[in-house]
Amino acid sequence: MKYNIWVNCLSTNNQKLLALMIHEKTFSLAADREAKIILKGNAEDHAGQVNIDFEFLIKEKHDKSFRLPIGVDHPKYWKLKRLTPEKSQLLQLVYSGISRKHLDEAIREFKQFFGAGYVFKEAVNVSERLKTLRGIRLSHVSRNLLPAV
Repeated sequence: MKYNIWVNCLSTNNQKLLALMIHEKTFSLAADREAKIILKGNAEDHAGQVNIDFEFLIKEKHDKSFRLPIGVDHPKYWKLKRLTPEKSQLLQLVYSGISRKHLDEAIREFKQFFGAGYVFKEAVNVSERLKTLRGIRLSHVSRNLLPAV
């Protein structure tokens, strides 16, 4: 598990302080795949509310960098393009192989870094919409083949 944190503070013309925090957490999954959850939080000074946005990326063994789970060559790509942004983000999450445990861990760490006194609002209510998220599932045969490769 690896994670990175970036915090930027921007002042606007109205002298309000806007804090932008980006939290990246990388998980090693089965079948030589890594998944990255990127949480972006915007918090206004004096508002006490943090808006959270998600991004889900994967990296296979042969890839050099992280990419979206559903790319142009994926069979579900055109279905993804027709969906609303909320539903397309949920579909990317399902195809990333991230489990609910991984997602909850990343959200919990993100909230700890922000600290107490904030109300968190998810742009897409991912944790409530996907109650049965299980991650990558391996059969008995593929589990035995994995160490041999």
